[in-house]
Amino acid sequence: MTALYGILVLGLVGFLMLAAEVFVPGLVLGIMGLLALAGAIVLAFAAYGPLTGTIALAGISLTTLTGFIVWMSIFPRTAIGRRIMLRDNLAPGYGTKKTPNPELVGRHGSALTPLRPSGTALIEGRKVDVVAENAFITKGTAVQVVLQEGLRVVVREV
Repeated sequence: MTALYGILVLGLVGFLMLAAEVFVPGLVLGIMGLLALAGAIVLAFAAYGPLTGTIALAGISLTTLTGFIVWMSIFPRTAIGRRIMLRDNLAPGYGTKKTPNPELVGRHGSALTPLRPSGTALIEGRKVDVVAENAFITKGTAVQVVLQEGLRVVVREV
């Protein structure tokens, strides 16, 4: 009867440690919980043989999977879950590789620093970090903005 209590205690402690891992970062509780569950399975195999050990393995695996699915569906709706999880969605198109922004396209200015290929240009009275389209552009050369992708501003010599 003591082996049965050991299996139940290890299983319960393992599940509680896995649940506590959400609130205490660092993977320590999660790893200890998995080790406790593995210990319960090993104890079931050692004390009761392969059939009972396999049933314990299947039971713990099924309980873990079911608990995870239920947790993921319920947790975001709880008060703690709403505080931890991201509430707002990102704006449409955010993070896409090319987000054209024609604000500066076609505008003229001059290179404040040598552009090899990046540097600073004065475009319509505003200092802007720019990248030369093709080659080295010397300081003071007139430039035109040909492309703007997010914060990347590409210029070419006029």
